[in-house]
Amino acid sequence: MAASCTNTEVIVDVSSADVPCCSHGPTLLFERYTKSKGNRKFYACSAFRDRKLCGFFRWADEGRKEEDSPHTSDPIASSPGCHFLSRLAQRKKFLQFKKQGLSKRCLCSTCGLLLLAEEVMEHEDKGHCIKRRITKAALQHPTTLFEPQEDNKSYAQYLFADSAVKFLVQRLEDQNNKTHVLCVGTPRLHEVLRALRREGNTQMSSLLMDLDSRYAQVYSKKVMCRYNMFNHHFFDPHGEDQFKSFVREAGRGLVLVTDPPFGGMVEALVTTLRKIEKTWKTEVLTDADLPVVWFFPYFMEKRVCECLPSLTMLDYKVPYDNHNLFQNVRQGGRKKGSPVRIFTNLPLLSFPLPSSEGYWFCDVCQRFSAPENAHCFKCNSCTSKDGTTYAHCDACGRCVKATRVHCPSCGVCDLPEHICGQRRGDGCHICGDLDHKRRECPQRNSPSTRIYEGKRSAKQAQVIPKKKRRTK
Repeated sequence: MAASCTNTEVIVDVSSADVPCCSHGPTLLFERYTKSKGNRKFYACSAFRDRKLCGFFRWADEGRKEEDSPHTSDPIASSPGCHFLSRLAQRKKFLQFKKQGLSKRCLCSTCGLLLLAEEVMEHEDKGHCIKRRITKAALQHPTTLFEPQEDNKSYAQYLFADSAVKFLVQRLEDQNNKTHVLCVGTPRLHEVLRALRREGNTQMSSLLMDLDSRYAQVYSKKVMCRYNMFNHHFFDPHGEDQFKSFVREAGRGLVLVTDPPFGGMVEALVTTLRKIEKTWKTEVLTDADLPVVWFFPYFMEKRVCECLPSLTMLDYKVPYDNHNLFQNVRQGGRKKGSPVRIFTNLPLLSFPLPSSEGYWFCDVCQRFSAPENAHCFKCNSCTSKDGTTYAHCDACGRCVKATRVHCPSCGVCDLPEHICGQRRGDGCHICGDLDHKRRECPQRNSPSTRIYEGKRSAKQAQVIPKKKRRTK
């Protein structure tokens, strides 16, 4: 995924004919700012922000070089025997695997591969970790069978807790005439929906679109496409056809559910969602908005809603199994609960939050709020975002975190130990003003300001330089 740092931004309006490719599909065009060299654009992998995992890099103002050839150290994609098999060959191998006796069914956890009996010794000789006696029931739950890739710079595979999946399935079934779920990077939801459908407990169909090639071993091409959500790239030759077929079959009953890595560039994700929505509108012949359920941290609300104004953030704290910070207090997580929320354009009243966990309905806001999110009658809103109760500041005219106090000198609420006059952030790298970032600068596309040469505006020059914070 692309780095989401202050000095690097993704540029999404680029002609596809000009974009080079790496082993994860078309690369993304980024713009990097440095004080010494100004702005410069480059192409890099859309999926991984660690160049040790995918080393593709090319300056946009330089031509193609021999070393541009795609290569990867991706621990999954570079595993032998899985990534390079066709889907038909993978399916045949899977059927052979299931026919083996229980004592012969093994999984190499190191490579993420299901092994036939004659392949086991080769992996043992290499010192790989082997799981034995893989049951057929385990094959129906691949998110517990394969080890999650938790590196935040690559797959960042954090899996929904059972309570979150149960809540989400109930809410999806509450929607009128929603029959198909497009699971973009949500393998556990896909797994549960398929299990419920086998048991006759739901009529909802699902298609998994995920970067992890290990799932292609257990799922047929009809229910899983290997896919890069940061550039809308299908790895399988007929993956896009299967996606379109699923969309046509769903019609207006489609819901898109996505749980992207939290370090990914919002703009790239939004571009992908718009491409999916455009395909849906074309296939279904509709002008309606595609129903979306997007899981992302609450502190990204401004970015998400700026890019997709139709989305609203719910108060539901989404728990995950394999991340201490993404669990709720009852599961031993952080005191404020999980920072992950749901962003959706579905009607808020169709997403009732569980009263058993303390969520309540605010008659004034006509929405469900978290237990600690008290309604502020001065703001006329339930204002809390981070899992604490906010307090209203009359001087600022808005609610702020309870840890903040109003500073008459600065004219804002801040931490008690803050240094008055200290600048927060670097402001705009193009014009120097502090009231906006480079991406919102009105002079951004002006030829005279395209390269910033390190000059500060008078407004910026008067700011007191940063100092180390005092501690109590």
